[in-house]
Amino acid sequence: MKRILRALLALYDFFAGDAILLAGTLIAFAAAFLLARVATNLLAAVAFVCLIVASLAVTLAREAGGGPR
Repeated sequence: MKRILRALLALYDFFAGDAILLAGTLIAFAAAFLLARVATNLLAAVAFVCLIVASLAVTLAREAGGGPR
């Protein structure tokens, strides 16, 4: 069991490295998918980029402020 948890942690560190980036990316993909089905693709693309940039900004602000990891 410990080996599986270490493997999952290694995958998490490889793909995201940060919970805010991972959550922001997942939310951005979900929002873009839903908006593409309901609204125009342009709106979905703008929302996707804005959500990704917002998650990066929150992560950078936390890093610059010395907040908890």
